[in-house]
Amino acid sequence: MRVLIEVIDRRRSADHLSGLFTASMIDLVRTIVRNPPPGRRLGLATISRVHVVYRSEVSAEIFGSYTRGPRMFAFAGRIELAIDPRRPGWTVTSLRVG
Repeated sequence: MRVLIEVIDRRRSADHLSGLFTASMIDLVRTIVRNPPPGRRLGLATISRVHVVYRSEVSAEIFGSYTRGPRMFAFAGRIELAIDPRRPGWTVTSLRVG
């Protein structure tokens, strides 16, 4: 999630998400970057908390908060364990950033 926040803040390129996010989620993040999220004018974002709730051996829900200046914002999503040997590991398959 830290890499995601850095991409949204334009401190990193969306290309850094390729091993962690599905292609459709990367497109979503690029849209967020083009249309600034709430509070971007408050400064750089910092992750406060991240929670993971496993729903099965291959899927989990993630949620947490981040701060910008004096304000707190939330994010939530779903991650799935990739079966594809070309992309091993956990991948973000859905996301909401508030």
